[in-house]
Amino acid sequence: MLSVFALVLWGAWGFLAKTISDRVSPQGLAFWSTVATVVPVAVFALTDTTGKWTRPHPLALGSGIAYGLALVFFFLALRRGPASVVVPLSGMYIVVPAVLGYIVLKEQVTLTHVLGLICAGLAVLLLSL
Repeated sequence: MLSVFALVLWGAWGFLAKTISDRVSPQGLAFWSTVATVVPVAVFALTDTTGKWTRPHPLALGSGIAYGLALVFFFLALRRGPASVVVPLSGMYIVVPAVLGYIVLKEQVTLTHVLGLICAGLAVLLLSL
């Protein structure tokens, strides 16, 4: 159920970003949408009673830098292209952790997983035509 909430909110995020991308610069859009994330993320972090969130970890910082750069490129792409292509194409980020999980973390990949990734790729291809 949490994944469904995330899916709907990611969809709303992409749609809302596209609706204002012609009225706000990509820089402004990236800045203000990132500032707006501080409140829910801070509330979430404060629910951790272990205190482990207070010490930064290099991989967490790297994750944040990758996320920030991805946002910049996403907002630039939205400014230049249709949301019906940009959002699904950027959603193909799922391939990166799937492949790295298999190669680096030695996670199991089944035929069903491979077929799912192929179908996702075909969906993006068909949406971009």
